[in-house]
Amino acid sequence: MHSDYIKLASALLTSFVLTYMFIPSIIKVANIKHLFDTPAARKSHISVTPTLGGVGIFGGFMISLCLFARFYPSNGMRYILAALCFTFMLGAKDDIVELVASKKFIGQIFAACIVVILGDIRITSLYGLFGVSYIGEVFSIVLSVVTIIFIINAFNIIDGINMLAGSICILMSLTFGAWFFYYGFFDYAILAAAMSGAVFAFLKYNYTPAKIFMGDSGSLSIGLLAAVMAIQFIEQNEVVLRSGNSEGVKIVAAPAMAISILIIPLYDTLRAFTMRIINKKSPFLADRNHIHHRLIDLGLTHIQATGLLIVTNLVFIVLVYLLQSWGNLYLMLFELGLAMLLTFILFSFKIKEKTHTPKTGNNKMHLTLEMDRAS
Repeated sequence: MHSDYIKLASALLTSFVLTYMFIPSIIKVANIKHLFDTPAARKSHISVTPTLGGVGIFGGFMISLCLFARFYPSNGMRYILAALCFTFMLGAKDDIVELVASKKFIGQIFAACIVVILGDIRITSLYGLFGVSYIGEVFSIVLSVVTIIFIINAFNIIDGINMLAGSICILMSLTFGAWFFYYGFFDYAILAAAMSGAVFAFLKYNYTPAKIFMGDSGSLSIGLLAAVMAIQFIEQNEVVLRSGNSEGVKIVAAPAMAISILIIPLYDTLRAFTMRIINKKSPFLADRNHIHHRLIDLGLTHIQATGLLIVTNLVFIVLVYLLQSWGNLYLMLFELGLAMLLTFILFSFKIKEKTHTPKTGNNKMHLTLEMDRAS
């Protein structure tokens, strides 16, 4: 057990150090090659900023994972890395030469199928939700692919202000990673630790005023790994419950708990898509109607908005853990209702009209590209 702690800490530290070292060179190359995210009408940053932070995250994460994780057929790790490499290249290409949304969507389906079909990492149990415990293979594959694609795009969409996507990623990775480590799923704990270290190093350069954005290469990659960890948490928790080994930190409503851990990106994406459809617009049409945009428009800094959303996410996790006896269905309805109530309160505040030119420096507002930006 002592050696496991050392490996876990080593994976986190290795990915942190490597990413911390990679990013300054990436910023330099991006400046030389003019690989920038430029200000536009939908964005609020006022200066060009490199968007290849995902390259540094990917490099630090991959090296660390390959050094400390074990690869054998039963854990599906090689298929996760294959899908991750494809997703990273898809995002990197979009950061350099903008892709139309349809091509990115097809690429995401391909990556999800690698994980679900070849890696056999999929949702097979609904924990009695709607009276259903285990589901058939075809429905399992479809549900899992849809889940992965939705989570990938959820992280892509919330990558709209400094530090938000990265902070949510760290919270998610540490939470899932702690559970994986506690119950002996060591390779997934290493995966979570490596991702946490790489993203934590990135945040140093994404702190306002941001020197670099993670771009689609980062947000799509993080989204894929978040989806994999969420699915594996739901599946392996069911195995733990059946084995009778669930002493201590017992999760009897894993689907609802997974949603609470990812509530900020999942709810914001669901809300944005729903509002666009209601307004008879394409769900993939980019806008500034996200929760983080509203917080910025109300006068919060990027750091304040990110901190508020992280605290809100933590509250959801604690509430769902304490209310597990309600069951998955009621917990999910509770999560949706609470999220809608908080959003209603947020959007009830009026935005004051700005009569001055935004200041530069620490008050700069930076936005990264969403998956659904106009093509």
